[in-house]
Amino acid sequence: MTTSRFLAITILAGTVILAIDSSRIAIAEGVDYERDIKPMLQARCYACHGALKQEASLRLDTGGSIRLGGDGGAAVKVAMPDQSLLLERVLASDASERMPPEGEPLSSAQIELLRAWIVDGAKSPESEKAETDPREHWAFQSPQRHAMPVRDDRGNRSNRIDAFLVAELERHGLTPRPAAAKQVLLRRVYLDLIGLPPTPDELQAFLGDDSPDAYDKVVDRLLGDDRHGERWGRHWMDIWRYSDWYGRRDAGDVRNSASQLFRWRDWIVRSLNDGKGYDRMLQEMLAADEIVPDDYDAGVATGYLIRNYYSLNPNDWMRNTVEHTGKAFLGLTFNCAHCHDHKYDPIEHDDYFRMRAFFEPIFIRQDRVAGEADPGAFQEYKYGGAGSVQRLGAVRVYDRQPDAPTWFYTGGDERNRVTERGTIAPGVPAILHPDGLKIEPVPLPPLAWYPGLRADVQTTMLAAAQDDVAKCEAVLASTPIVDDSPTDELKQAEAAYATAIERAEAAGQPAAIAGEQSLLIDAAQGRAIVQNGLKSLAAIDDGLTISFELVIVRDAHFNFQLVKDNQKGLTAGYVGWDQGRILTYKTGEDVPMEIARYDIAAGQSRFQVSLALHPTSDEALLTIHSVADSVLIVDRVSTKLGGWTPLGNDIQTIALDARPGSVVMVDNIDVTAPMLASDPASRLITLDFEPPTYTDGATAAGIEGWSRSTFCESGGLVVVSRTAGNQQLRDAAEHLQMVRRKSNAPLLRRQAAETRLAAAQADLASLQSRIAAERAKYIDPRPAEELANLMRIASTAERQAKRLRCESDLLAQEVAMLEAEAKPIDDANRGKEIEAAKKTLQSARAAVEVAQAALDDQALAETYAPLSVQFPRESTGRRRALALWVTSRDNPLAARVAVNHIWARHFRSPLVASVYDFGRNGTKPTHPELLDWLAVEFMESGWDMKHLHRLIVTSDAYRRVSSVGDAGESVTADPENRLLWRMNSWRMESEVVRDSLLYVAGRLDLTQGGIELENKDALTTHRRTLYYSSYPEAGGKSAIGELFDAPDPLDCYRRSSSIVPQQALALTNSELVHQSSVAIVNALQAEGDNTQRFIDSSFVRILGRAPSEDERRICSEIVDQQQQLAADPQSAAAITQARESLARILLNHNDFVTVR
Repeated sequence: MTTSRFLAITILAGTVILAIDSSRIAIAEGVDYERDIKPMLQARCYACHGALKQEASLRLDTGGSIRLGGDGGAAVKVAMPDQSLLLERVLASDASERMPPEGEPLSSAQIELLRAWIVDGAKSPESEKAETDPREHWAFQSPQRHAMPVRDDRGNRSNRIDAFLVAELERHGLTPRPAAAKQVLLRRVYLDLIGLPPTPDELQAFLGDDSPDAYDKVVDRLLGDDRHGERWGRHWMDIWRYSDWYGRRDAGDVRNSASQLFRWRDWIVRSLNDGKGYDRMLQEMLAADEIVPDDYDAGVATGYLIRNYYSLNPNDWMRNTVEHTGKAFLGLTFNCAHCHDHKYDPIEHDDYFRMRAFFEPIFIRQDRVAGEADPGAFQEYKYGGAGSVQRLGAVRVYDRQPDAPTWFYTGGDERNRVTERGTIAPGVPAILHPDGLKIEPVPLPPLAWYPGLRADVQTTMLAAAQDDVAKCEAVLASTPIVDDSPTDELKQAEAAYATAIERAEAAGQPAAIAGEQSLLIDAAQGRAIVQNGLKSLAAIDDGLTISFELVIVRDAHFNFQLVKDNQKGLTAGYVGWDQGRILTYKTGEDVPMEIARYDIAAGQSRFQVSLALHPTSDEALLTIHSVADSVLIVDRVSTKLGGWTPLGNDIQTIALDARPGSVVMVDNIDVTAPMLASDPASRLITLDFEPPTYTDGATAAGIEGWSRSTFCESGGLVVVSRTAGNQQLRDAAEHLQMVRRKSNAPLLRRQAAETRLAAAQADLASLQSRIAAERAKYIDPRPAEELANLMRIASTAERQAKRLRCESDLLAQEVAMLEAEAKPIDDANRGKEIEAAKKTLQSARAAVEVAQAALDDQALAETYAPLSVQFPRESTGRRRALALWVTSRDNPLAARVAVNHIWARHFRSPLVASVYDFGRNGTKPTHPELLDWLAVEFMESGWDMKHLHRLIVTSDAYRRVSSVGDAGESVTADPENRLLWRMNSWRMESEVVRDSLLYVAGRLDLTQGGIELENKDALTTHRRTLYYSSYPEAGGKSAIGELFDAPDPLDCYRRSSSIVPQQALALTNSELVHQSSVAIVNALQAEGDNTQRFIDSSFVRILGRAPSEDERRICSEIVDQQQQLAADPQSAAAITQARESLARILLNHNDFVTVR
């Protein structure tokens, strides 16, 4: 056994023995009810059997109540102790019967004490009083302006804080300490209000100002200083648990908070500097989107709620929000009612879920910020994915799901959902005057739910489009104009291609199925579908025939469809060629069936197909001939017509559908009348893809009713071709295209630049027209006819811009192909790059086809893309109701909690020590009447924090010395200075330590706001510490922050302050201190060789005071000793090094890190 394990077991055994022995001693001495029994019952039983609740009508908060008992009779039987109900229940072996019902059972020692007390007669003091009614708890009463205490003439008559404090001091016979020296007070109030020490000039000015209001003027100036918001912003960030994003920060995985939360931090600073009321700040943090939906900048205040966001578990988001809204704003521990009714306060288990219901509908939106690029939508968690860091945009909450249910669950585990109870409605505990809580839906203005309507965002969008135009103009200007005369190589290639066509025709091997051109449907890279509504058809009678010719170039799957619904992808009739099988829908069947086979290897690749339609019997008779071998493969087989008729609707069409991997040619699609089919006059529709109606290499979309299907995939291509059916001719055509690209390279680049500029100009025009239409629709409503016209203009402009953009991309891909082909033949990557360029080129051509089809589609005449994402147009109003209730005069808690926090940070000791628990388990206020008076004063001032700061820092209590001096009796009577007979001194917080080190050296960068900086850079960059990252993971604190108790972003309602040796080592050896000492000496070069002046200036600059005679002498000796260590003591280098050493000593002085 190891020594440490032996010691641990020994200590544990000793603890158990000590506990048992203590109970035996108590029993041997006689059980004392108030010492042994009452505290035990209070800790374990009062929650269910006290003033808060009386389960089974039993109270255990007085001996008399215990003896009286409840529904089950007397709880104790003195004559028969072991039959006492109290003992039976604490000894029960069945967990469902045993008391207490939660937590560990009572220990054997505690049970023995109970038994001994009962045996001894269950005695208790006759004067014992029961617990007071929880409703009478001080914090649940509305604060009142208590009458001012009567005072003598001492001190600051105008500051009523002193009246309360001095009255309490006099009641305890304590004498307040005198006022602090001016230099001490100035440094104190500077560090307190702006977090930085006064400069020597500011100190000199104050010392030289003998006017009665000299100090008041300083206070007003500091409260008006923008650095005040940074100092007190950090205080409130502690309380509101500010945290930059984390989760897996080292992996760039945002799981908690959000990566733009710095905007909330900047809002806090800005709001404090602007004098925004505390009530309005709370309202905006909880519900800016509902309370001030027109104030877009206020929306980032809801970062308070986003800070709690946890992408992996929304329940965790809700838990943290409920807990810390209760603690931060109300001073109540709602989290203690998560699993059961609150043990101390009148907060029911249901109240926890009622509070949660206020926040249940929320989610996060990510909006564009003026002057920045569009960040896109907020990234929700995807299983197995990571949340990337997004610095653009601003995040804010909104009610995404108004009817989101709040389920009651048991045991603090959301898996134990009690669904039969239904959803829980929002509400607050009855003890907190919920009558003023009114929840009403909030209709939102367009600017709130449609951020793209904001003028500043539109200006940004337009500026970006204009910038794109300017860039394209610059590119075009730098692209030379070239001679477009054909080169000799091009002439030869064109002649060779013409010869190849002649030879193919002479040999009976034309490249088209019939005539000069056929329709090529190439799905080698993605599904390709083209459709036609046959709009010229007047009727469909029995015997109407649809026929076409088909050549399979690559066999995978191709089908001809009679489309039932082209929007839903539904089929009425169908014939398909699938790797040797011919498939169709038989009449009465919904699954394609094989009706015949074909053999590509045997030459069966060209087919003549006809469908004779018979609407009266809802069938089509299918016939298929194989041309190469003159075989009748399918002969008038009955197939399903499925009620198909394209007459009078846009959703029923014919479609040519090539699935991925297949390449086919189609030609001579004819629709003929039932009678006289051999007579050309009976041919109703002919689609033959011949010039000049159709152009080689161009899409058929937009011509004679053809359009591209929405079910096409990227890479699928449908074009008219005169070479597709002849490999040799295709090779000749590709060679000609390559030569053309090569010959026309300069011209192609020029065309690409011109088209790119035209596309950019069209994008700008499209944006301008869309803005005009949207403003007419939502901001400045126009008459219906005018609005419709604006919408048509916007739609056309957008589709034209898209067409030009696709043409521009196509030309860019042509240039890319040219560059690939221009590579040396022996380049190992040439072939791969050419192949990749071909695929990209094909996709670009398909995109042009899609864009052209959209441009020709009249169904899209009033359709265009919105300027941004749009959100719900109404919010539930839940959070608005909660925020207004929290900050109402009827709420007894919010003002008290805020005042207590402000007081704590000025005096370094709160009026209520349990700053986040004002409930019955919290501590009582040291000065209850003062707390109430301040709370009322705060509310009546408009929740003006600067008013409260001014009131506190101008009080006599704040201005007193912090030293004990000769007040030994006061130390004995009030060692913790709870009554404030002197001022409390305090050690600088980590932020103030670092900021002051930089500031006294003249190195602090006072730039405000922006993205948080990384802590690893805190020693080499010089922004205020507020602007460095803070999060509860490794790296979430700077090196100085780790040592000097930087805030814990998970819980920092009160800062801790430790004293460890490493702090002194850091200030001695830190590179930051060394750099600061060098900068201080450089700044004091004007003192020249006068060591005494240098010492005096250093004290004033670093410590904010002049040195004493002893300090001046010691420092002079130190400088001299340091100089003597140098080879040349009188050299400039020796003097400088000695002074730098003294500066480091003063930076390590206790008076530097301590606020007196």
